[in-house]
Amino acid sequence: MIRLFLAICIMVGVWSMAPLASSNAYMHVSSYETVQVRLGDSVWSIAAKYVTERDDIRDLTQAINQVNNLQKNGEIFPGQLLKIPMK
Repeated sequence: MIRLFLAICIMVGVWSMAPLASSNAYMHVSSYETVQVRLGDSVWSIAAKYVTERDDIRDLTQAINQVNNLQKNGEIFPGQLLKIPMK
């Protein structure tokens, strides 16, 4: 009985997390703007120029990191070209 309850809890937990993984609208776009990184830029500062008040900047930074194959730390360098997902 306890095993069945635990199995159901795990299934519900996994099922409820699925929408969170696909809720980032920036991950499903087909248009991009290319920007050249300048001295002092960060993924966050670049994303801040493109995100709206209704959006979560973390979604755009995550998408920028993924689209550009950046490491988790998002380290970028002056002169580097980045694709910015556009909604």
